[in-house]
Amino acid sequence: MKKIDLTEAKKMVDHYHATRKTVIDKTHGINDTKSVWFDIDAFKDFVNKLPAHATGVRVHLASYDETHPTTPGQTTVMLAGTVSKDSNHTDALSDNSLLAEGLDPVNQGKNCPPDCTA
Repeated sequence: MKKIDLTEAKKMVDHYHATRKTVIDKTHGINDTKSVWFDIDAFKDFVNKLPAHATGVRVHLASYDETHPTTPGQTTVMLAGTVSKDSNHTDALSDNSLLAEGLDPVNQGKNCPPDCTA
């Protein structure tokens, strides 16, 4: 991974809010997610449980349906371990046979909002 300048990071976050979040909020009538927080021990546990032949972790953007109890309609992320297959980094969302290899996608981060204290 490559570090980025803090000014550039803030600019990118502001750009997301101005272009994506604003449209989602207006179109769907929600206060959409600004960030998703993961407990460090849970994150390490996820990475450490990946099989030895895992090639990386893919972050999928996703959204809850409107009946979700705490974050209805909001954006979230899922993490999925990847393996090399047919010269690609493949995860279980595109090849469900990988579930048998311990490459189950995970979620359960804390969305902000509603919980911006994490």
